[in-house]
Amino acid sequence: MSNFIPLPTPDPMPLPAPLWLLLTLLLVTFLLHLLAMNFTVGGVFITSLCSLRRKRDAMAGQLASDLLRILPTSLAFTITLGVAALLFVQVLYGNLLYASSILIGAFWMAVIPVLIVADYTLYYSKSHPNRTGPLWFSLLLLLAIGFVYVNNFTLMLTPQRWLEMYRHSASGLNLNWSEPSLVPRYLHFMLGAFAIAGLVVFVVGVWKRSTDYGRWMLRHGSHWFVAPTVLNFVVGMWFLLALPRPVLLDLFTGGPLAASLIGIGMLLPLAAIVHVVLAARTEKTLLHARLAVATALLTLVVMVAIRQVVRSAYVGSFLRIHDLSAKPQWSVIALFLLLFVAGLATVYAMLTSYFGKSGGELPAN
Repeated sequence: MSNFIPLPTPDPMPLPAPLWLLLTLLLVTFLLHLLAMNFTVGGVFITSLCSLRRKRDAMAGQLASDLLRILPTSLAFTITLGVAALLFVQVLYGNLLYASSILIGAFWMAVIPVLIVADYTLYYSKSHPNRTGPLWFSLLLLLAIGFVYVNNFTLMLTPQRWLEMYRHSASGLNLNWSEPSLVPRYLHFMLGAFAIAGLVVFVVGVWKRSTDYGRWMLRHGSHWFVAPTVLNFVVGMWFLLALPRPVLLDLFTGGPLAASLIGIGMLLPLAAIVHVVLAARTEKTLLHARLAVATALLTLVVMVAIRQVVRSAYVGSFLRIHDLSAKPQWSVIALFLLLFVAGLATVYAMLTSYFGKSGGELPAN
């Protein structure tokens, strides 16, 4: 077997912005996408569970109806923010991502029609809340899309597998099953989605804790956050140990940053769990709820940073993005940043208006 790696050369055009700025925008847009994706996928899962209990639990039925009113909107946010993050990945790692996308091309191209069907299925469920089948089908489609993405973003890191995979199928009918970290990485993301959606329900319950519905959401939301977060510790260790030995050694011996991030990334979820439990069981509900949200958000920030460190460790032997030339187009950069900040401000105003009308309760139409 030849050691030849069919690695395309990077785009000869210089980067349109300084590397540090592109990396920052990549991490920021991916974090925003991750927040929207977590709520959407986890929200569909919680809605599906509550829909099954609609007839025997009025609170579950109300939550399912409330979530169905906003899930199509959150899916739109997920798509839009995901496009932004994907564009920055293409700028920095385009020669890797395009090659891996071709190898799984049939599945990669199927993402768009599958996403359209999932979106329309959510709208159908919104109009027919008593039918649980379409909800579970939409959840299955969203989980399948996530699996394709994890396949692509792991395959782009291992070009030594590309030639054999292409020989196996030149029609794009490949998946990255030979990657040991594929399944734990995927489960790590999906369990995180379920946990964050549970945290959102918990937070709304804290706001409305003076009502029976609010106390029900606080209690069940805390369970939906704690259970997958605890399970994710096991999956996270599986994911870490499934990484190639050189990558694992680089994480723990290559410098203090990576090892520190991993340590912090393990402690922050524990703190979030403790504060969620204390918020549900003590009188200092609001204080512990705020601390729970803060530690959960910091966990996501740290995990996004770890993801980039792992990616750099994977590709460091054959691609050094720090060596890429840059020719900043400052007028375009300034316009982009202006529009980006204005867009975020607009979204914030929309969300404030959306939820503010009902004092923090999940709004009705």
